[in-house]
Amino acid sequence: MEYIDTILGKVPKSDAKKWQLVIHYMAPIREFYEDDTIDEIMINRFDKIFVEGRSGMVETNAKFESEAALDRFIRQLSIVLDQDDDGLNYLDARFPDQSRACATMPAISPNGCTVTIRCAPKVTLKFADLVQFKSLTQEMSDFIETEVLNYSTILVSGSTGSGKTTILRALADYISVQDRVITCEDTLELQLDLPNQISLEAPKRKSNSVTLSDLIERTLRMYPNRVFVGEIRNAAACDAFLQVINTGHGGCASSLHANNPRDAIKRIQYLLAKEGLISYEISDKEIRNSIRLFIHAKKTKNGKRIIDISIINEEGELVQIFGYDEDLDSHFRLTP
Repeated sequence: MEYIDTILGKVPKSDAKKWQLVIHYMAPIREFYEDDTIDEIMINRFDKIFVEGRSGMVETNAKFESEAALDRFIRQLSIVLDQDDDGLNYLDARFPDQSRACATMPAISPNGCTVTIRCAPKVTLKFADLVQFKSLTQEMSDFIETEVLNYSTILVSGSTGSGKTTILRALADYISVQDRVITCEDTLELQLDLPNQISLEAPKRKSNSVTLSDLIERTLRMYPNRVFVGEIRNAAACDAFLQVINTGHGGCASSLHANNPRDAIKRIQYLLAKEGLISYEISDKEIRNSIRLFIHAKKTKNGKRIIDISIINEEGELVQIFGYDEDLDSHFRLTP
């Protein structure tokens, strides 16, 4: 298949005209999309646009010409991704460069259309970069490297925009080039820089009925050394991930939204128990027997930081190894 380069990344030549229309309709936010210091573009309505980057969150002077102009941008994006229909209420989309968009229509956002774009990083950050940015210390990075090399299963937790995906990507820097790694995501974002890697995606399309849990289960027939799941959002994906790491596949990793590592365990328990897949009590034992390393990220007043690194010890207890003092903007070690 032939591809052409655009500001959105490489697009199939056969779809070039459709993507060029997307670029045309996104003109009011194009400068932010091309700015490698911008992480998020937030269109609250056609004439109220915020961005977030290294300088924090700020309101811009940019605006779409009208509500109809913003509507055209969203609908053209839905057309090129085969998600257009008469009852379009929301849209989860991926741009060719792996940037991610979530749009809502007036049916569910009465004050007008909205779009939130998570811009794909222009450069993949490594742990050395995160150390330089004070997201963690070199000692913490070395500790994580040892766990990766020992094929520990890793769960990264945190809020939206805390850096979970960045951490998952950075883990690839410590993975042997001999390992075969398969990633599973709802929206393709990880793109690990590894020679023997397959990326699987379960996008929302008219013609697609594949779920994230389907992809995770499929990896067992694809001879992986490690399986990375972009983010666990529901019970089926959670159950499938636990099945993978309980069938002899070490070194796997995933992420989910949680307040801290202890709450991450409870959230998985809740997801599994509420669907009746396993009891709340038994799921706790399954998790503690399966996941070794917990990394928690937070968007602090000082920037994005890894504020907690904990492990499950041989007794099945969650033990915090590293912590973070936000007032001092300083990391510390709790145990030998």
